[in-house]
Amino acid sequence: MSQAKPTLSLDLRGEHCPYNAIATLETLATMQPGDLLEVVTDCSQSVNGIPEDTKAKGYNCLSVEQHGSLFRFLIEVPRG
Repeated sequence: MSQAKPTLSLDLRGEHCPYNAIATLETLATMQPGDLLEVVTDCSQSVNGIPEDTKAKGYNCLSVEQHGSLFRFLIEVPRG
């Protein structure tokens, strides 16, 4: 797993698309510039959806990792 320590972790195991992307974007909107959000999900469709949706809204998806059936995303709220 990535060594960066997230500011907040969002556990979306058991949830399905598009809720995963919606919850991720809603959470990111409440965070401060430079904050890191960790998202954990078991929805394989999120591998494409979360990085695409967060990039479209101006966030930086720093990493996408798969650990068995789980996917972990690390997303940064850009500074300025």
